[in-house]
Amino acid sequence: MPADARARRKTVVDGIKRDLIRSSAKKLFAETGLDGASVREIAKLAGYTTGAIYFHYASKEELYADILAESLGQLLIRVRAAAPDEADPVLALDGAFRALVDFYDENPRDLDLSLYLLSGTRPRGLTPALNRELNGKLLAVLDIYRRHLARAGVEEALLNVEVGALFDEMIGALVASHTRRLRVIGTDLKAVVDHHTANLAARLTRRGMRTSKLGSRQT
Repeated sequence: MPADARARRKTVVDGIKRDLIRSSAKKLFAETGLDGASVREIAKLAGYTTGAIYFHYASKEELYADILAESLGQLLIRVRAAAPDEADPVLALDGAFRALVDFYDENPRDLDLSLYLLSGTRPRGLTPALNRELNGKLLAVLDIYRRHLARAGVEEALLNVEVGALFDEMIGALVASHTRRLRVIGTDLKAVVDHHTANLAARLTRRGMRTSKLGSRQT
């Protein structure tokens, strides 16, 4: 077999191994958290040796960060597609809100992995460099909301608050849904999302709200 063909085959095989390792690791991380999972357990579930894991990743933290970085990358694609720059900003925000909620509703393990970073008072288990990388990817997603909020007339001084409020609403709705609390209350995720997006649209289009006093007049 020619050398270039062997190299291509090795690349394909390595990619398959890497995907299986990531899939197995995602399952364990979602079930036990970063602290609870071990490289040995990941290797066993994937059907490889621990050496195969370390061939691709220096540590389980690096593996975790790679999985979460890919997830955030897919989330960015979904949210960006739902909120194009040329769209009406209020409609874009509606689409972006629903895109994030739909993504995590369809991929609950990705939500579990993301929420693990928020356990305790600070992100746990990751190096400062990995944490900065993941925060940067999350901020790239949230920048889409920031951009459309600014287009809708929210002044610079209030953008952080508005983005934070939207993030809180989206994640809160998902957690309440995935823990079945919404069902206990007597509602569902779609109804809650419809409520949040309707309130957002009303807030941004109500007379006098697209001014420097946005937020201060809310009741």
